[in-house]
Amino acid sequence: MKYTLYSYIFLILTFCFLSFVLNKESVNETTIKIEFQKDTIPPKPVCDSVKHIIIGDSQTPFVDNQSTKVNRVSTTSGMSSLWQGGKSLSWLVQALEGYKVDSCVVSVVFCIGTNGGYSSKDNVEKLVSLTTQKFPNSKLYAVQGSWGWGGIKDVTETKVRTYYKRFENLGVTIIEPPIGRIEPHGNKPIYKTIGRNIDSLIH
Repeated sequence: MKYTLYSYIFLILTFCFLSFVLNKESVNETTIKIEFQKDTIPPKPVCDSVKHIIIGDSQTPFVDNQSTKVNRVSTTSGMSSLWQGGKSLSWLVQALEGYKVDSCVVSVVFCIGTNGGYSSKDNVEKLVSLTTQKFPNSKLYAVQGSWGWGGIKDVTETKVRTYYKRFENLGVTIIEPPIGRIEPHGNKPIYKTIGRNIDSLIH
């Protein structure tokens, strides 16, 4: 009888000890998980103000000049500014690959495609995906380019609109109207309309 009573007491004490140890480990594991989650959650960006940018080719500054909301990264062209005359979509992809992530940019306007002749081989999907990575809080827009001049004198409006439909299918908002059948270099009246329509869409 005495042996049995001691056995019961021993078993009860053992059970209590194991429960305490297991519960402590569980608490510690939960604490570790919470601390780990704290460490892995990226901090929210601190923005003095949100940014609306326009990137692309030589038509970019003319659109920029007629919009009160969008701006080029820099008025000096080059890869670090994400715009330059005579460049195609593949160049813009390359420029974005080397660009830093900026969570304060909330609008990105593309002005690209003209110099590549609106080629079906342009990797529009990569451009859109990469832009979303570099500017994770941004909404994307595209200005439809020009045609009927220089090396694109035989390009039709249908081809241009088909090209930008690829952007639209990826969730990019298309700006109307296109720059159009004009030589685009200069402060042409169409840019005022495009700039005004961009300003009406972005917030």
